[in-house]
Amino acid sequence: MTGIIITGHGNYATGMEANVKLLAGNGVQLTAIDFTDTSTPEELEQKLASAMDQYSSCPVTIILTDIMGGTPYMKAAALSVSRPGVRVISGANAPLLLDLVIKNMADTEANDADELAEALIATGKEALTIFRMEAPVNDEPEDGDGI
Repeated sequence: MTGIIITGHGNYATGMEANVKLLAGNGVQLTAIDFTDTSTPEELEQKLASAMDQYSSCPVTIILTDIMGGTPYMKAAALSVSRPGVRVISGANAPLLLDLVIKNMADTEANDADELAEALIATGKEALTIFRMEAPVNDEPEDGDGI
């Protein structure tokens, strides 16, 4: 099993948790830690450390954050330095989280933290798309007489 921790500003973490549980079912195993306007950086750090300790028996733990450079990312990154199997990914989106959760549900054993993190980032990038409405092309030639 891979440890999964998700954290971010506001209710990002619990929102992502609700999203993935709706898509994959309530059996999803992850820890969601919100950093709200009533939280302190010290409280967040304590919750993250506790969650990392909870997954200490996992060969790999992935921490997903909302934005690079924010307090959740910085606290997770600082704590990961002394934990060899922990990787922190910023800019997490629902397809990335869903991919990770499905790998866990399928009992796919991750032993290489860097390899898993790179694969997850690729999934997240592939999911980013642009919808653009374009006018249909009329390939019929126009009649010279206006009809």
